[in-house]
Amino acid sequence: MWVVLLCGLLAACNTDKKDQNTPPPIQGDFTVNVSTPKLVPIKDTGETKLVVDFTVHDGFGQPYQFDLNKDFRIAVMKAMPQRSGGERDGNSYWKSFHHSSSANSKAGMERVTDGVLEAKDGGYSYTFAIPDILKVVDPHVVDSVDNEGFIAWDADKLHRIVMAYGEQGYGFTHVHEWVPDPSAAVETVSRNIIEFENCESCHMGEPLYHSSGYRAIDNNFAVCAACHNDSNPGAAPSRRPLSAIVHQKHGNIFQVGSDKEPVVDEEGNPVVVGSPFPQDARNCTTCHNDVSEKTPDANNWFEHPSQQTCETCHLFRDSSAEGSQAGSSAHPGKLGTDWNRPTCTGCHIPYEDDGSDAARSARSVHLGRLGNLEMARDLVDIAIEEASFSASTYHVRARVMLDGRGIEAMSELTPFIKTGKAYLLINWDNGQGAEIGYSSPLNFVAANTINLASDACTAEGNGWFNCSKTFSEDDKQPESHSILTVSVAEMPLCADRRSGELMECASFTDFENINNRGLIAANTTTASFDQSGFSDNHQFVFGAEKELCSTCHEGFTIHLESHAATELYQCASCHNAERVSWYDGIPGDLKYHVHSFHAFGSKREGGSDFPGALNNCESCHTAEQYHLPNQQNARPSAINVGGEAKYFSPALVTCGSCHLESALGKVNTSNPALGDKAISHMLRNGAVFAADTAEEATGIEQCASCHGVGQEAGVDRVHNIYDYR
Repeated sequence: MWVVLLCGLLAACNTDKKDQNTPPPIQGDFTVNVSTPKLVPIKDTGETKLVVDFTVHDGFGQPYQFDLNKDFRIAVMKAMPQRSGGERDGNSYWKSFHHSSSANSKAGMERVTDGVLEAKDGGYSYTFAIPDILKVVDPHVVDSVDNEGFIAWDADKLHRIVMAYGEQGYGFTHVHEWVPDPSAAVETVSRNIIEFENCESCHMGEPLYHSSGYRAIDNNFAVCAACHNDSNPGAAPSRRPLSAIVHQKHGNIFQVGSDKEPVVDEEGNPVVVGSPFPQDARNCTTCHNDVSEKTPDANNWFEHPSQQTCETCHLFRDSSAEGSQAGSSAHPGKLGTDWNRPTCTGCHIPYEDDGSDAARSARSVHLGRLGNLEMARDLVDIAIEEASFSASTYHVRARVMLDGRGIEAMSELTPFIKTGKAYLLINWDNGQGAEIGYSSPLNFVAANTINLASDACTAEGNGWFNCSKTFSEDDKQPESHSILTVSVAEMPLCADRRSGELMECASFTDFENINNRGLIAANTTTASFDQSGFSDNHQFVFGAEKELCSTCHEGFTIHLESHAATELYQCASCHNAERVSWYDGIPGDLKYHVHSFHAFGSKREGGSDFPGALNNCESCHTAEQYHLPNQQNARPSAINVGGEAKYFSPALVTCGSCHLESALGKVNTSNPALGDKAISHMLRNGAVFAADTAEEATGIEQCASCHGVGQEAGVDRVHNIYDYR
């Protein structure tokens, strides 16, 4: 009987499946339903009001009662085809029915408290504050000359109502689109261009620009576009379309004044400020996806390129011969917007007559030219064929091919390499990661590089090179069980982005102002061997997932102008636990370096441009990688502390990169600064600070007892990981 009962209980547990329970609802998970809005004539005044009925339920399914102390905004607009003649952009646009009374008549959203919000039949009815929806004066009068200067209702056009209530953490946005008279619609346009998820992959729900209030609820594009649209071109530059703002933030490298003109220095040169976009700005498909049910207008970006969008990146770089790689400019004239074509599509037509991409379409001159750079890169191939270590000497045999042919000397290739070098990164792994980094007399680490273009390598013909590096008796050397690893780096290639051929780097001019658009990192390669030279299928293990990093770092090229690294093992070959940084007190180990850079910027100078949530470990790591104790990079890290190599325990290094404001090696443990108070907690629980050897800093941290995944104070919980899944 007990056996039968036990079997029944086990069956009820459904043990062959994962836990099927779902988390309880959250009150702030709102559900909004909107009925078709209607025009209501007012007999007494002859005005026509716009009225919309809707219901709102909270996460428990209960009707929600608005707190009108919270901001509640609403707007109505319509999607319009390109303006007559297409002189401006030749693009569709949102025409708003709300414009400010200020001189520039900016589009906006009205406060619900300005209209009439009434409870009705378990829901609400809202009458817009607009006195007469059929008599809204158009601030851009040329759009409405055929309607006495009033914005036409246009029942055959797609209309949109946007709602935004509350604030980030507690609120909602909602979009309702409809065509008032579908039977009259002949050519209805829409503007559903980008999927929200594309932006979320980097921004993770963080406020994109406005950091509070209704504009920061959930980064809904429709809320942004309710204000930032082309309804009134005369509102620029005070208010510009969303496309112009987003492209300028992601792609522009020049400081731009309020008049849209570049800011210049005393010598008349544009001030270069760089871009926070962590990849090549020509990677349009990072944000722009293919046509789908969600984004039927996804091709708009290259079918209708607009001057106001294109100029945000090309304001200067293509406006003079000096800024053009080819030596002549497609957009001649002075600094700024003196372009001599009425529309961008006058030259940048999207398609040829046969439907294929035109050679100068916006898609071709961005993605196509990136593809051409990749073609040029593929002309170079380096293979690591052998590696061994004996008599304190590291031996490597490599083969270098150029356009399918083995080269006779590196001088055939170095003119195409911006650094003039081609490094072999030599290292070894004793089971816990790469063992040496850049040269450091502080911890007796020899340089981990061999330059193929130096005397350390002998050309043998047909692409073969024999290279060697001898270590001194004071240098760290491989152990008997060490696995030798070799990869390449320091090879940014110069290429013609139009032809897909390599170009001599000396032929390039004005690299700063063209933002290295003719550079691409060489294909990398790696190989592993035992010390006798037999190939070994070594598995490189890292504390981060390249595929996750690539959601923001498309193409994953780090230090393009110098190291030109595209794989994590290239980074870890230098930035490992033995890497003593150039900067006093700052570890060079990746587990500190990457966290510190994302949280505090380069050299911890407070200039981080990380676009997402710093506490979302899963933006870069799998659950196994952020579990404690440290899993993949578990060695203590060496730090230059006042000219001495000191070792710091692994969790202290990882967690201290964000939770200690001072550089780790400069934390005052006896009297910590206000932002370093966590050091006391860390030291009480086994953290080792500034030990003389790695062994002294190993194996006594107790962080996992409280902060292991699944614990009450686990890293998954205190970082609110589950909010981002």
